[in-house]
Amino acid sequence: MSGPGTGGGPRRSGGTPLLRWRLRPPAGPRPKEPYADGEPPLPYPAGWFLLVPSHDVRPGAVVTRRLMDEDVVVYRTRGGRARVIRPHCPHLGAHLGCGGRVDGESIVCPFHHFAFGGDGAVTRTGPGYAPGAVRDRLAVLPCHEVNGGIFTWAGGAPGQPPGWRLPELLDPSGPPLRFARTEVLSHPQELCENVADLGHLRALHGFSDAVPKGGPVIDGHRFRATVELTRTFPPFGRLRADLTFHLYGLSLLHATLRDARSGLVFDVLAASRPVAPWRVELLIGTRVAVDGGHRVWSRLPPPLLRPLTGAAGWVNLLTVVRDMSRDLPVWDAKRYVSPPRLVRGDGPVGVFRAWARQFYPDPPADGGTPAG
Repeated sequence: MSGPGTGGGPRRSGGTPLLRWRLRPPAGPRPKEPYADGEPPLPYPAGWFLLVPSHDVRPGAVVTRRLMDEDVVVYRTRGGRARVIRPHCPHLGAHLGCGGRVDGESIVCPFHHFAFGGDGAVTRTGPGYAPGAVRDRLAVLPCHEVNGGIFTWAGGAPGQPPGWRLPELLDPSGPPLRFARTEVLSHPQELCENVADLGHLRALHGFSDAVPKGGPVIDGHRFRATVELTRTFPPFGRLRADLTFHLYGLSLLHATLRDARSGLVFDVLAASRPVAPWRVELLIGTRVAVDGGHRVWSRLPPPLLRPLTGAAGWVNLLTVVRDMSRDLPVWDAKRYVSPPRLVRGDGPVGVFRAWARQFYPDPPADGGTPAG
């Protein structure tokens, strides 16, 4: 399976390859971008955006990613700390993602070899330059390494600090996440709206008994919804469980499914990062853990348990990729309808859109009331 890169900017260097996929039908042309002839209806939202999985940035690595039509550079110091910066040296504008290198706890410009520390200040001048020759600082962006990834805050009002912090969602002592990556002609809000669109779970994904358990729970930047469903998960057979979706802004989804009968706990992280107007890079991370008190898993020694959960994690990732193979062609070609023409059975789409307005400096007019 293969897919396009992040679009624009230098290629990343270092790290381990991700599973890449292009979720399309076997035949058919790539659809025209829905807003190629006009302005997209939604601006960039504010939030924490996943730039790269943590394991892709080892000590000394320098990685470039696109975010909101601009490059950002991620690097890890020799001491292991991840940092995120604007790409251009304040001296004469060299791109630190193109030939920049890590020296200890600093990043060194490839052009004149000025070194910049974690606060953006010059820690060492280049050869032939007097100390203090460059006083301007490198632009440093907020960086939060959590849940197997390196995140940065973007999209808010200029100069405004992050509005919240991402919680630790996964037990670090559990199995690692397996990641897959693709690109979507869409917007983070459109991708997150799937959480509220219960009708598509039945029609597109074939869940005959996707039943909501109460209404969504909203707490500031967090949105939670739970659905009772049954699905087949080889080789464990039919699993009937509650699938709970947690949104943290419009950039991060954490879905958890716990099956009491099998003792399996499924985790899915879906992080959407806008790389350009109406173009998103989607990173999916999955893993499968076990209930340590379950009658079967409690009897297995850890050396035997680890390869089993590791194999189940890959099956889970491929299952999620297969499911999203149905979503992605729809996302690529659909248009954003505002206000939505909702009917009975859609789910709380109107509630979701009202909640989503808080993530824009100038909230878009939107809404939609479910049919009676």
